[in-house]
Amino acid sequence: MLKSNRLLSKEKARGLDLSTRVALEARITDRRSQIIEFEQFTRKQVDLEWFTASRPWRQHLINFLGPFEGKVMLDLACGYSMTPVMFALAGAIVYALDVAPKTLATVKRFARFKAVGDSVQPVVAAGEYLPFATESFDLIFGNAALHHLQLEQAAPEIVRVLKQGGKAAFQDPLGQNPFLELARDYLPYEDKHPEKGTDHPLRIQDVERFNRYFTTSTYQTFHLTGMLGKPLHLPRNSPFRRRLEAFDSVLFRHIPYMQRYARFVVTCVSK
Repeated sequence: MLKSNRLLSKEKARGLDLSTRVALEARITDRRSQIIEFEQFTRKQVDLEWFTASRPWRQHLINFLGPFEGKVMLDLACGYSMTPVMFALAGAIVYALDVAPKTLATVKRFARFKAVGDSVQPVVAAGEYLPFATESFDLIFGNAALHHLQLEQAAPEIVRVLKQGGKAAFQDPLGQNPFLELARDYLPYEDKHPEKGTDHPLRIQDVERFNRYFTTSTYQTFHLTGMLGKPLHLPRNSPFRRRLEAFDSVLFRHIPYMQRYARFVVTCVSK
């Protein structure tokens, strides 16, 4: 019998109060990050060129947010992806926010290793209550962040701390493809997290509801047939993988209804 990697059902996760959600996510994230030897992080590439290479969703997101030189930026629910260091290397002052203190200590250590320690400020906090003054940030970034948050609380906070004219962009999984959800919860695949806590992949209506808080907003979905690249073990720069992704782009443009079955969504907003 297949066993889910969820510690609790999506229904139970949605019913948790904020403090319980935060404690669970902090424990899971810190446990993941502390398993990884720091030496592994030192080999990690964290430049924008590498980040966007052969990943159309990243190119779309970075093209919207950039340039980064001289900008004050919030990396929301950053985890141990080390994107705060990447943005600091690109010239931004970055506040790296997460609920996991040990993970943030590792991010700060890696920032010092990359000689941008003064440009990366770790902040232990939840996305629903941002401990910053109104209009603090030029840019806000979140990689797999929104689907961990209670959006009705987090959205007004994101608007509040974003400067007038500021931009925010987020990438999150979508949860309306039943076959994809089955794979995420039950099937083994490369780089799959061994345990999941309070995450709840978004629905298109969640994205549209979130976007209403902002002056301008767009969203774009990625990967339907392109998802075949993972089980087929296709390299990121595989011509066949690129053709699949190009097909998805055409499909989503001409049949918008199919977007709900995509793997993930990139949301771009401004105030």
